[in-house]
Amino acid sequence: MLYRFLLLALVLVSIVAAGIDFSTCARMDVPVLDKAARGLCITSCSMQNCGTGYCQKRSGRPTCVCSRCANGGGNIPLDSLIKRGKH
Repeated sequence: MLYRFLLLALVLVSIVAAGIDFSTCARMDVPVLDKAARGLCITSCSMQNCGTGYCQKRSGRPTCVCSRCANGGGNIPLDSLIKRGKH
């Protein structure tokens, strides 16, 4: 009985989660959250050593598009954060 309940719960969670978009730009169309989505996109691109990022619709889905990656921003010191955490 417990096995069937857990299986049903897993299926329901999978169905619900399939309809949710977890991208950084998922809330780019919401008036208050659009600035937060842009900030998350910029942070994500910065972690990839890019200068900036913009939320755009691509194939109907919100997507974070990074730019100026050749010169890179690199303003988040990831190496020093990792070293600091290993104390």
